Parts: sequence; C-alpha cells; structure tokens
Amino acid sequence: MSKKKVVVIYADDTGARPPSLREGDKLATICITSDTEHAKKELQDAGAIFLWDNSIPIGLFEPLPPDLKWIHVGGLGVNGVVTPAVVMSDIVVTNTRGILEHPIAEYVLGIMLMIAKDFRKTIESQRLKEWNRRQTASLRGHTVVLIGPGGIGREVFTLLQLNGVKVVPVGRRAVQNDPVFGRIHSIEELKDLLPVADTVVLSLPLTTETSRIMDESRFCQMKRGACLINVGRGGLVDEPALVKALESGQVGNAALDVFTTEPLPKDHPFWGMDQVFVSPHMSADLYGCEDLTVTSFVENLERWVNERPLKNVVDKAALIS
Repeated sequence: MSKKKVVVIYADDTGARPPSLREGDKLATICITSDTEHAKKELQDAGAIFLWDNSIPIGLFEPLPPDLKWIHVGGLGVNGVVTPAVVMSDIVVTNTRGILEHPIAEYVLGIMLMIAKDFRKTIESQRLKEWNRRQTASLRGHTVVLIGPGGIGREVFTLLQLNGVKVVPVGRRAVQNDPVFGRIHSIEELKDLLPVADTVVLSLPLTTETSRIMDESRFCQMKRGACLINVGRGGLVDEPALVKALESGQVGNAALDVFTTEPLPKDHPFWGMDQVFVSPHMSADLYGCEDLTVTSFVENLERWVNERPLKNVVDKAALIS
C-alpha cells in the first residue's frame, strides 16, 4: 500500500523553511515547497496540506484537488484557510494549539509592565545619561477588559490574575459559569465595560462578527488614556480610527502585534507614534517553537495516516458566522 502524501508549503519571502520532517517522512510522502505552481502540481495526488506559514492564503490553490482531506496550519490563525470552498467541503482543518498561547500571554504581561513601569523612558534616560527618578504605576488593582476568551485569552487571564490584575472576560456570548473565567460577558456589554478598563486586550479570531470590533465608537467608550493591546488579528481594529484616538489622547498607549497589512507599510503612522509599540507579529515566536510545531504536526500526521481522529480541529463554520 502506497504512502499518503502531504504537501508542506512555506512562504519563500520569509526564508522560514520548516526544520527537518524526517519523522514525518516515515509516515507519509512529504513534498516541501515555497513555489505556488509547484505546490499546485504536487497537490493533484495529495491528501493533505501543511501550511507552515499561516499567512499563506489557501485561495492560491483553489480549486482544491478532490482527494484533499486535511489542512494543517502551523499557527493559531486560520482566517486565510477557512474559505467558502473549504467550509463547504469535508476537509478537516487543524491548527497548532497548546504551544503558542502562553508565550502570547507573556507578551501581554510584558507590555503591561513596560507601560506601567515606564521602561521606555528609563531606557531613553539611560541613553541620555539623565538621572530621571520618578514614580510609576502598579498592575495591582489594574482592570483589564479581555475580549476573546479562547485559548490565548485563558492564558492571559491566568497570568494577569496572578499579578493582581482584575480581568473582565468578554466573548461573543455571555456565559455564567465557565470553569476558568467564571462569568464571561457578551460583546453587547462592552459599552458598559470599556469605560472602567485601564487596558483592553484583544485575543479574538477574525470573523464577520468581530471585524473592526474596535472602531471609533468603541474608542470613545474607553476610559480616556487607557491602553489597547492587540494579539488577535489586525482586522479587529479600525486602524485609522485608532490613529485619531491616539492623537487626541483618548487612547493613551497601544501595543500592536498584528496589523491589517503585514508587514506594516513603512509610511504607516504607527511607526512614528511614541505611544505605540509595534512588534512584527512575533508575540508567539518562542525559541524552539519551530521544532514544537513540527512535533505537533507529526503527532496529527500519525493519527491521519492511521485514520484516527485528529487533534486541534477547527470549527470552520464558526469562523465565517
């Protein structure tokens, strides 16, 4: 019996070719490519795709071959994968959950500490050799409205609570007795919650319902001078409205790891705003994460080859609702 075939696709412009897949080679025939046309050719007799870079849109390879059964994403975000064609098919989509969530939560905590302790000013004062002694804020008693109670949100919630932060979780629907969060508020309650938040953290997936959830009206509802942190998706934020809110002081600081257009264009106003912290979609990038990502894929590959249920299956329909 011939081996099943998997096409592994990575983005050539990043140079981020996946590390060795020799364990996977024992289970299936694996073709690794960064060339779109080569990938299309190899996909004609393949049963699975491993998108090493989750920024690669699956639409590049549509119409998808009839024998395709499984798409695995080497990250958490699957917005570029869940196209109408994929949703209407029997193709199973999985992602890399369980590896990246805690590093993202550490990023959120680190950013909050940087702002509260005014580390940027301290670093600048050191550069200028200025003895600039001053008072700074504490995270104890700080209130965070956390919009997105998924895997990332759970890690953020736990880590912030350990540091004395009051965290108010918000999801698409209200839940009264969640085992981790307790009460989860609904998005409809944001108008009452945003005015009391010192920081708003976004960790939502991008759907038609959540697109630009933070727009001009939401920024006006925020406490003046509060901070916005986005580790979800760039499309959650109306970026021109955020620029205006930052310029007016309505939003005091913003820490953004994701953007509507990536890489962020060099002429974007965010680059030149002192109150904005720009990071290049790297909050989950942990030393050794590539090897952990491959290990996660190989575990699922073994399940797929042996026709066992896959882990980390994505609810495709929920992402287009």
